[in-house]
Amino acid sequence: MTNDTPTHANLSAFPTHSSQSKQKYALTLRWTIILVPITLIAIGVSTRFFIHPTAFDTFSPNSIHEWKTWTKSLTDWSLHERHKPTESSLWLAIVPGTNGLPVIKRSTPSATPAPTVPINPTLPTPFPQPYDTTLSPNFSTTSCYNFFLNMTQTNALRSCRPFSLLLARSQAFIQDQNNVTATNIDIWGTCNTDLSSSQCDLNMAWFTSSLRSSCATDLSDQNAMAVGALIGLQAFDLMRQAACSVDPVANAYCYVEAVANSDASSYYFYQLPLGQALPKITSGACNSCTKSLMSMYSAALSSANAASLTGLQATYGDAATKLNDVCGSPYAQTSTVASSSAPPNIDLTSVGGAWAVLLAVGVLSTSMSS
Repeated sequence: MTNDTPTHANLSAFPTHSSQSKQKYALTLRWTIILVPITLIAIGVSTRFFIHPTAFDTFSPNSIHEWKTWTKSLTDWSLHERHKPTESSLWLAIVPGTNGLPVIKRSTPSATPAPTVPINPTLPTPFPQPYDTTLSPNFSTTSCYNFFLNMTQTNALRSCRPFSLLLARSQAFIQDQNNVTATNIDIWGTCNTDLSSSQCDLNMAWFTSSLRSSCATDLSDQNAMAVGALIGLQAFDLMRQAACSVDPVANAYCYVEAVANSDASSYYFYQLPLGQALPKITSGACNSCTKSLMSMYSAALSSANAASLTGLQATYGDAATKLNDVCGSPYAQTSTVASSSAPPNIDLTSVGGAWAVLLAVGVLSTSMSS
């Protein structure tokens, strides 16, 4: 019988596992040599493009670049100046006045007269807060940006409902002024806080010191957000008194009367402590509320805290002169402070490290609960 079973296989008829691996490896190596350089070049080109300032500008909602300008822009790799924020992002409520001077926006006057001071009204929830829009990161330093993030989130600020910051930096507060009743309740809320006025004074003093430390570079650069916040914090107590002043005849807040009045002249006097100059006024400003307000300002500029009222120092003299020109010399004292058109002088004394923000928030919260 013939045995057809082969005694050994013919290995040459089949490719071995080793030869298959070598062929696969050679193919992979060949493609790697081709693709890796191409990939690296693509990454380098795309990275160089996307880090170019023009590319960043293009993806910005405020971009003004056109496609035809790209070729020239993308070949410019010189250092680009930090973008200056728009006016609306710095001062939410600042608008042009009748004679070109910037003024703080107010609502459209209502035919309804100012209501009387409310008695324990139901406050809006949440209550209007300063810096309630998206906080722009357009700061010179990270420490200053972080300071604002922390300050705006802590109850040490929010519970005090600072009129000095709400007036120009709260979208909700500005919108409420379209309704004189809502404004009346908001003002009542700023005058009647859970925290005492003395505790709020301490809180604002701490924030002032911390801002000077964390935002020293931004203040030196005259960053509008930092400078405006410092002026507002320093004017907290004075502007709280101003907002809470009551017209004894009408039993209404003087500020609410100014908001409701068809003549904005009286309203503009509330912007003086924030460093906003008085625009052209009419005899509509000649009333007991304005006279009382200017007396309050004059007394503040003669007090021990006068040096910190940089905004009022820069605006009071000119405002007193304008008021006396329209209403007569007895309306405002003009010898309290010399008029100045220069921007408020910022004291850059350092009082601690930026890390203190988080620590002091806890300290202030503790003092509030005790």
